[in-house]
Amino acid sequence: MPLLILMAIYLGAMGQYWAWVYLLILDTIIIAGDAFLGDDKTTPEYRYPMLLTILVYINFPVYLIFLTIAIYMSGSVSLPSFEQIIYLVTGSDIALTRHGTAVWHLAGYVFTGGLLMGSALTIPAHELVHHKKKKIDWLIGNWMMAFTCDSAFAIEHVHGHHKNVGLATDPATAKRGESFYLFFLKASLQEHRDGWKIENERLKKRGHGLISVYNRMIRGYARSFLILAAAYYIGGFGGVVVFLGISVFAKLFLEIVNYMEHYGLVRVPGTPVAPHHSWNTNKRVSSILLYNLTRHSHHHEQGSLEFWKLRPYPGAPEMPYGYLTTLYLVAFFPGAYRRMMEPRLEDWRNTYATEEEKVLMS
Repeated sequence: MPLLILMAIYLGAMGQYWAWVYLLILDTIIIAGDAFLGDDKTTPEYRYPMLLTILVYINFPVYLIFLTIAIYMSGSVSLPSFEQIIYLVTGSDIALTRHGTAVWHLAGYVFTGGLLMGSALTIPAHELVHHKKKKIDWLIGNWMMAFTCDSAFAIEHVHGHHKNVGLATDPATAKRGESFYLFFLKASLQEHRDGWKIENERLKKRGHGLISVYNRMIRGYARSFLILAAAYYIGGFGGVVVFLGISVFAKLFLEIVNYMEHYGLVRVPGTPVAPHHSWNTNKRVSSILLYNLTRHSHHHEQGSLEFWKLRPYPGAPEMPYGYLTTLYLVAFFPGAYRRMMEPRLEDWRNTYATEEEKVLMS
């Protein structure tokens, strides 16, 4: 992923239509890689796991360079120091390459930036906020999530979704036949509502008021506001629009991942979360680029486990394609996705579901 972001910086600095060219290259690498490079079902032992942690951290500063370029391209503000750095790194004079930038060029930065933000910031943030006992990981993960203006995720996902997955009350478990775009709206609103509830209960136990500096939801909103102010400084009003577009797309992609990871699956309240309550994939490229998020059953079994320790579960239910292919199906052909999943849900019912879960599915 860091190498793919560096490629985005190089092509993004060339301006105009090059963000769309990069998106085509990125899609080809991921979709074709998943299609032709097969599955990865290994669980290697790593002698230097700190290097893998660094690979998670390094996405943050590298992606910020691309994001700054995208925001800069939408404005007319001069940033001589930044322009000089990008020239030294890429050989492109961004003060010149942004001339002639049209709306459809900026749309390329928005769509590409959203997809990259989802995979380079949100997925690593998901990894880091699960390390609740490591304060630096929690802090960096929350700053990463602030770029999608989604301070609720680090709270509701860890303390809500992992406890409620498969239940009707879980905002991140899509019901069978549910429209994705309706799911997106409902899940986004309920995640913030539940995040406030979780924080209210936590603060009461600690003797703090809901509206206070101890409220992690408020701190998250403040981080997002600071990022928004920085976007305005770099690109003016246009920069704010581009940043918000990238942020919304990244949030959209996150909810698509939520949607497809548990689509149509059910669990009886009070029963333990089991491997069959998540859809998995062992596609090699998806697993590499998304830090084994693809091994979702094991992740829900041991949420705080580092990504390189997650194992593929041969007996767990699997999606037919890799993550990006499935993501595009959900986003652009949601009806086709639901029809594709119907026989798989019937197989899940017949192969994995308990008698009580079969009743819930009927």
